[in-house]
Amino acid sequence: MKIDFEKNFFIFFIFLIFYFTILIGFYLNEDNLGGAINDSVHHFKIVEKFNDDFLGTLKNFGDPAHGMQTRNSPVFWMFLSFFSEYLSFENIRLINTLISILIVFAFYKCLILKFKDQNNFTLVILSSCLFLSPTLRSLAIWPYSLVWGLFFLLISIYFFLKFNESISIKKSLLILFFVILSAYFYPSFSVFYIYFLIKIYKNFTNKKLVLIL
Repeated sequence: MKIDFEKNFFIFFIFLIFYFTILIGFYLNEDNLGGAINDSVHHFKIVEKFNDDFLGTLKNFGDPAHGMQTRNSPVFWMFLSFFSEYLSFENIRLINTLISILIVFAFYKCLILKFKDQNNFTLVILSSCLFLSPTLRSLAIWPYSLVWGLFFLLISIYFFLKFNESISIKKSLLILFFVILSAYFYPSFSVFYIYFLIKIYKNFTNKKLVLIL
């Protein structure tokens, strides 16, 4: 019990140190991608439009004629619109920085399953390097749907790795649920659904596959 506590505290401490650099970036309005600020501000205007006229905004979403040009799914921005009624853009940005910890932790859990023979310290440091990613840093500081889609994709990958260890319908459903959720947030991730479905198909009879579908 003491060993597990010390290990978990160590992981939390390392992640916290790296997360602190994200908070510094938040304070400095860091944008290593060069366009994260403009993208986030532009989409937050769409978030406000969802507050004013939800159905009308959904109908015109993506239409440049209405100032809503975007290549994104509306799901994330619809989701943010509910919070924007009670929180300012700055507060939403601050809360959004927590996605960096969630992504790194999910990645760490995947590494543990994939590389069981590796030292835990190595995996902690390796996963912590994601905190230094220009993309993750910028999109954690300036809210964008890609990082949330990535988080749900990593959860799907985690259950896929668990599925490879012991096959079950429950795990296959969790794989598909989270990869579908990730695709709703960021449609490009939908290609992973096809990959996972093919892998699942090879392990079940047609009757069970129908149930899963």
